[in-house]
Amino acid sequence: LRKLRILMYERPDDAYWNIAVEEAIPRAVSLGISPPTLRFFRNENAVIIGVFQYAEKEVNMEYANENQIQVVRRFTGGGAVFHDMGNINYALSLPFNEFHIPKDLVEYYGFFIKPIVLALKEMGIRDVEKGLLNDIEISGKKVGGSAASIKWDVGFFHGTLLVNTDLEKLSNVLKVPKTKLSDKGVSSVKKRVINIAEIKPEISQEEIVDSIIREYSKHLNVEVMEGELSDKEEKIARVLYEVKYSKKEWNIDRGSPLVFDREVEKALIDIGIL
Repeated sequence: LRKLRILMYERPDDAYWNIAVEEAIPRAVSLGISPPTLRFFRNENAVIIGVFQYAEKEVNMEYANENQIQVVRRFTGGGAVFHDMGNINYALSLPFNEFHIPKDLVEYYGFFIKPIVLALKEMGIRDVEKGLLNDIEISGKKVGGSAASIKWDVGFFHGTLLVNTDLEKLSNVLKVPKTKLSDKGVSSVKKRVINIAEIKPEISQEEIVDSIIREYSKHLNVEVMEGELSDKEEKIARVLYEVKYSKKEWNIDRGSPLVFDREVEKALIDIGIL
């Protein structure tokens, strides 16, 4: 059986570092430095925006600053999400050549989301299902979002699950275009999202994580093993952090991904990784 590393690695008070690690892992997998990996982590107080988004359009920056909410732009597309300790983040990095990952976008999301839906069903959440493309819903309300990348020949997929997130804060910090709400006939962000705790207050985050690990190991036909972040991954993350994720030009000013990627690759060559 192929092996899947389970990585429980987080620095909740530093979302910039957590997201640098998010990108470091698929890069390391593509270089053959790291095994296929399923990572879990949390951020204490952050908004993570998609690579194509403008922070000002998606985030109530005044509220974010007043409440010390870190705003980080990730390397994948998709929408803005609020992270606190009541939200679980998971991320998969799988080499395309080793796993039969569909290339079609809709099928790609289906492939990765199915085990999450099954994991929640296993725990007795009956009304959970995949939303349109990349959302997970309970009775029509969003409980998780996801985003993906196919860079570096790695199938990368990451998502969120609202377990007992502060939905008041979430709806204060995220700006949602009125059209998006009225399409769904709902007036506020808060009414559009749901915590798992509302349905099953007795379920712990650990149980959810264990259930997700079980479902992915079946789905991918792998043997799971706990692992650590390696020294090389940490070095790659350090470069990504210094060159990209700690920079206002990247996070807020929507600097060009191509320009930043070139800088990152130069720095990785300098330290002998590439």
